[in-house]
Amino acid sequence: MLKMPRLGETMDEGKVVGWLIQPGDAFKRGDPIIEIETDKTIAEFPALGDGTLHDIIAVVGDTVEVGQPLARIDIGIGPDWTAEDGDMPAEEPAVPAQVTLTAMVETDLDMPRLGETMEEGRVSKWLKAPGDSFARGEAIIEIETDKTIAEFPALMEGTLVSILRGDGEMVAVGQPIARIAISASDALDVKTAEAEAPTKPYSAPHVQTEIQDRAAATDGPVRATPVARRLARLHGVDLQSVSGTGRRARVEKADVLAALSGTPQANGKAPDDVLFADLPRGRMAYLDTGNSAGRTVLLLHGFAGDRTTWAAVASGLKRAGHRVLIPDLPGHGLTQIAASAAADLSADLAAFLQRVAPAGSFDIVAHSLGCVAAVDFAVMVPDRVDSLTLLAPAGLGPEIDGDFVRGMAQATVAAEVSHLLRRLSVNPVQLSDGALTALAADLAKGGLAALASAIAGPSGQKVDCISKLEKLAASVGTRVIFGLEDRIIPWRHVTSVSPRVAIHLLSRSGHMPQWDQPKDVLDILLSERA
Repeated sequence: MLKMPRLGETMDEGKVVGWLIQPGDAFKRGDPIIEIETDKTIAEFPALGDGTLHDIIAVVGDTVEVGQPLARIDIGIGPDWTAEDGDMPAEEPAVPAQVTLTAMVETDLDMPRLGETMEEGRVSKWLKAPGDSFARGEAIIEIETDKTIAEFPALMEGTLVSILRGDGEMVAVGQPIARIAISASDALDVKTAEAEAPTKPYSAPHVQTEIQDRAAATDGPVRATPVARRLARLHGVDLQSVSGTGRRARVEKADVLAALSGTPQANGKAPDDVLFADLPRGRMAYLDTGNSAGRTVLLLHGFAGDRTTWAAVASGLKRAGHRVLIPDLPGHGLTQIAASAAADLSADLAAFLQRVAPAGSFDIVAHSLGCVAAVDFAVMVPDRVDSLTLLAPAGLGPEIDGDFVRGMAQATVAAEVSHLLRRLSVNPVQLSDGALTALAADLAKGGLAALASAIAGPSGQKVDCISKLEKLAASVGTRVIFGLEDRIIPWRHVTSVSPRVAIHLLSRSGHMPQWDQPKDVLDILLSERA
């Protein structure tokens, strides 16, 4: 039985954020198997031994006390590494000192990979000192990544011989952080696992230069809690611009929420990185980020959204070397062009692209109602579109949550907006009271009322792009991504698309896959085009 582990001394319970393996999957010691949220962190917990997952007891969203069952697993004939009440099983009776059970050897302890996207981590705190022994499953080091701060448990028993990288140092995944003494058999297992695992070329000078450049540009790394980092990524807040009120100026969740209160959505002012294109029908606001020489990706938001809804995806595309263009569509954000019909959303895209990217082809990624604009635009310029990716697209079937559409168009107070936003994502959409009030005040102006009436009526959706999408799929690589927990548009609408369209269904995602599972969305976008 796999039980809820104790990820910190003060932890009494944890929330299941996600299962990283499925029933029937086999795993090796060190493989991440479950993502757990505590009151302090969100961390991927690695298996402390080999085994197979039989069935899941605690599903995503369940809060489980330390030591209570999470899943049934088969550990074969090997030693029982599963935890009892969050701790390791009692040790075997002591063996007389004169009997040597196994030879001990020294080996490197490398920076572990705590998540699939992790490339480096910061040594936050050593929990053991040189000369200290540790048991399998005992926390030995606290590591900070861009997503979390987590205590990493020992995968075998041994002794910490020496520390190679001290507190605060940034280390690339796979590079030594300490010397440890472990049994020869355990060392052989570690080396065998390393030999079998696919490796990624590592360039120490490049990593060190990147770290030095970052430190020079920011006067040191930003200290922030995992929740604050996640919230900042979700809403596109630069942590460098946030003043931390926590211990040693650490940025807390409340600090990010306070910063959100002063975002462009709240005070009506354009941030420095927003550009404007003067088009025949008016001014269009947009972001232009990433590598200007890289592949161009055009991101189109959905109804009642704006450029900021793509923060996490845009950041990932930028890191991958792409140029990313994100306009505020007509009727939305800071764009000064009205929209009273779905066709208005795509009417200015040709002029916009002619202005900011007149040559070459591009990939289009769109969400919800923005997918209708993307399809209309791609039909006009199919020779310039290399691929088309539609997230939770409108226009594929009649059903839609009309109350949500009308609610966003008619909301006047913060509480209404707060309730409506909860329908979008399987994860809470957290905005400060100030940001919610400002958003409600903007919606109360009625700028989306005509568009809402044009896209959703008593019988459902008033937009249809099935035939256009079928035509496009014959010449343009096309794919659709839907969350299986979408409460706005049913994922079953994918059954109406052409068999040429690649379908991706995400099990832990609602109407905003780019919020709920940004890594999975990025993996799809960065894979070979459909």
